[in-house]
Amino acid sequence: MSDFTFYDGSIALIERALHSLLAILNKAAQHPDAASFPGARLADDMKPLTFQVHTVCDLARKTVFRLTGAPVQPLEDKEQTMAELIAKTESALALVKTVDPKQIQEAAGRQVELGLGAKGSVNLSGKGYVLGFALPNVFFHLQTAYAILRMKGVPLGKADYLESFMQPVLP
Repeated sequence: MSDFTFYDGSIALIERALHSLLAILNKAAQHPDAASFPGARLADDMKPLTFQVHTVCDLARKTVFRLTGAPVQPLEDKEQTMAELIAKTESALALVKTVDPKQIQEAAGRQVELGLGAKGSVNLSGKGYVLGFALPNVFFHLQTAYAILRMKGVPLGKADYLESFMQPVLP
């Protein structure tokens, strides 16, 4: 598969994840109990739906900033309603769609700084950042958002999660 690029394995994949998140949030927003969903958790010691959505969107934005060499802009995570979470996801998706694939190709070897909280920071290659941090986290928080909404009674199935990933590759 020689035509598979770093852009395909990073930004394009994150774009599909945002489409998936948007699809499940829009479906959840139609549920009669939707107003209670933003604070819902899978377990008491886990973060709520708002955190899951914020994290997917913030990772998408930070990945764009890091791979394009733009300064990472501070993000406010103040969205608390389904409508606000949907709008945040749409905003992140709009940003991701502006990325020039050629610019990302050059980023695989570029060093990016990843903050590790109290442990300081580490410099990784763009490829290392995407494969070791960004994508695993995007998928974890996307799947957790899906699981929270499924637990709350939203009629989601595997196809709701996968459709955005499959649509571009189906004949």
